[in-house]
Amino acid sequence: MKRLRTLLVDDNQAFLALSKHLLTPMDGVEVIGFGYDGFDAVRLAEELHPDLIIMDLVMPGMGGLQATRLIKAQHQPPQIVIASYYDDAEHREHAAAAGADGFVGKNAYEQQIALFLSNRGPVVG
Repeated sequence: MKRLRTLLVDDNQAFLALSKHLLTPMDGVEVIGFGYDGFDAVRLAEELHPDLIIMDLVMPGMGGLQATRLIKAQHQPPQIVIASYYDDAEHREHAAAAGADGFVGKNAYEQQIALFLSNRGPVVG
């Protein structure tokens, strides 16, 4: 089974550590790098060619929506899941409009990311 090469991007280092802790034991998931803002996400997407990026919505400098738009314009872009505490219909719609393949609420992150990974399909709407 091919491992899902995953890039984690969030300005909160504690959330990055938690996310890595939750993802590492999952079958088929490999965390290949970390970024701390949208600029890192765009650069690392080009350098590392991940299969999946799990990215925060709101970060200093460049947020997750702008980074999603730029990454999705790349050749063979990865799937992108936006993770945010702002888990409401409006933010989910903005994520979908930016091209995100999924949206997970940070308050239920463990369950929602596991659901996304098991389906490997959109959970935006």
